[in-house]
Amino acid sequence: MLEFVLNFLFPQTCVICGKLNRNYICEKCEKRFYKYKKFGIIDNRKRIIDKLNIQNVNLKQKYYFVQGEKIYWEKLLYCFEYKSIIRKYILKYKFGSKPYLSNFFSNQILNNKKLYEILKLYDIIISVPMEKIKKQKRGYNQTELIAKLVAENQEILYEENLLKKIKNTKTQSTLKKEERKDNIRDAYIINEKRKVLDKKIILFDDIYTTGATVNEISKKLKEAGAKEILVIVIAKD
Repeated sequence: MLEFVLNFLFPQTCVICGKLNRNYICEKCEKRFYKYKKFGIIDNRKRIIDKLNIQNVNLKQKYYFVQGEKIYWEKLLYCFEYKSIIRKYILKYKFGSKPYLSNFFSNQILNNKKLYEILKLYDIIISVPMEKIKKQKRGYNQTELIAKLVAENQEILYEENLLKKIKNTKTQSTLKKEERKDNIRDAYIINEKRKVLDKKIILFDDIYTTGATVNEISKKLKEAGAKEILVIVIAKD
């Protein structure tokens, strides 16, 4: 009865066009996004994959190299190409005060059967944190909202305070590749390292471009004793 009343007072609408719809996104808008769906896996242990020139690999080694750069995560999963309407709505989600879009993006992750099965293999989920002032100004951390929805759905522990950002950094998208690495270096610390030791960890971020942020965090996690790191992003450039 309560659900009926709530649906009557606050009917479900498409998060993109705003029209009444039973799901988070209507069929018409879903088709607009479908063109840019590109579920992909980059696996540093098996040398696949994508268009990156991955030079690897002894499957027992702890670190991997992409074009001479040390990479600390094992797998990267993404759902979309970062272009056109996908780029537009990710930026709206991040900077346009549209936290409700977290429902749409989390569903894109959870509705993928292959990814759904992979998630079950991990112990905890964390998300890329923001500086406290930036989070207060925006009103929410876009990566945190999605990571919590995924964790809840999969019944995987979400560790909110395990990772902390201690350095105020410039917005990564405004910088060149080398500047991004310098900008983000030593910007994060791991709280309670015992929670990381020998754990298989999912690290969630919204966009993968140069990968500087997730690689820096993965480095800190590995130094704290993490067993394996799976990076999940909405879209990859």
